[in-house]
Amino acid sequence: MDEPPSALLKSRIPKKTIIVDPNLFTDDEESEINNFRCPLQKGIIYYHRDGPIFEHNIHSSGKHEPRIIVPRHPSRRLAEISFAPINGNRVLLFAKYLGRTTSQTYLHLSIHEIRSDNRVGPALWSFNGSTYGHINLFHLRLIKTTANALGITFGLRLIDHWKLFDIFTTETDASDKFPLIESGRIDYNLKLTSKAKHNSLVILSPDRHILLNAEKEERDHETIDIHYSDSGDTNNLSFSFVSRLSIPIPMDPKTSPIIQEPVLAFSADGSKFAMAMARSRVSVWEIRSKIPLKTFMDVPKSDYDDRPVRHLQFSSGNLGKEVLVFVEHDHDGLFRFNAIHVIDATSFEKEEILILPLEGLGKPGMRIAVDALFFDPSGATLYAEINGTLYEWDLQKNNPGPEWWIGEE
Repeated sequence: MDEPPSALLKSRIPKKTIIVDPNLFTDDEESEINNFRCPLQKGIIYYHRDGPIFEHNIHSSGKHEPRIIVPRHPSRRLAEISFAPINGNRVLLFAKYLGRTTSQTYLHLSIHEIRSDNRVGPALWSFNGSTYGHINLFHLRLIKTTANALGITFGLRLIDHWKLFDIFTTETDASDKFPLIESGRIDYNLKLTSKAKHNSLVILSPDRHILLNAEKEERDHETIDIHYSDSGDTNNLSFSFVSRLSIPIPMDPKTSPIIQEPVLAFSADGSKFAMAMARSRVSVWEIRSKIPLKTFMDVPKSDYDDRPVRHLQFSSGNLGKEVLVFVEHDHDGLFRFNAIHVIDATSFEKEEILILPLEGLGKPGMRIAVDALFFDPSGATLYAEINGTLYEWDLQKNNPGPEWWIGEE
């Protein structure tokens, strides 16, 4: 029987690729697959497991898939990886390591050529070294910029400002010379109410002109302060307070309030943001309005069901070609499942809910859920990972016209 047509997806039935046999997972965190990325081309996936960083063309059955692009370090535990295409047909690999027997943190940066088959080539420059005396590694994040030759900079979140750093590279390996050089600063207005350092509480729009600060002011309200900077110098910004949103937290009268930080995500142009609150409520807001554009899952859940929405994000970062996605954990009786919500980010009226059953997956006692949700670079393909299996959906092209659009030209 043919499935009914979807306005957003070419098919609701995903393609499946087993990345790792789930029987190989153990209680050791390093046996898990982490930090799935697809920075260069559809179907070419990056992740780390047991120390090495892998590149895997899931559409190829070649004997060299997957291949290791960075081997396991004998004395360091890999914590996080990111990739960023940079100017000059190159890609930057940014990795964070912890000492296996010490509390030291270590930074890996390497610049690679992008091969003609859109895979990572040899390293043209690299740095591997301790961050001691330099930065707090786990508050460091990548930010796009037009102010330097690479097209990328780093932001270091502090209590009341960000420091910005450019990468200083040479023709040879960086050796022990720490490569991040301070290049600018982003100051917060004194009206910022929250001094917490969690990244979800203060976020910048993609163009760095809008800043959101979220704080739970009372037990039943969430407060979002909106700040704006009109500075032409995106490396030295000072934000001024514009307005405040006071958003009621959905409550179940039979249970007590839940203290849970919100999650925020910007659209490509920064004109809208999505927010996930306690009890799985998700809403979308325009920066200039105090009324939500749309609210999803408006009925509050009970304490038993209260697992936060995960993986809230807009898709591609391409203006007018976005979807909003998030994952909800739910059950009906004894049947546990994850629901992936896929919503067009123009009208917010078209929505697909993809149900992924969790029963029977994994060893007894293991936590089973959607552990990764991400897109290919164009935003036209959505991926989800559960227990070593990758699920893949292609988004639908729209008919010519002003309506919602996704997919390739």
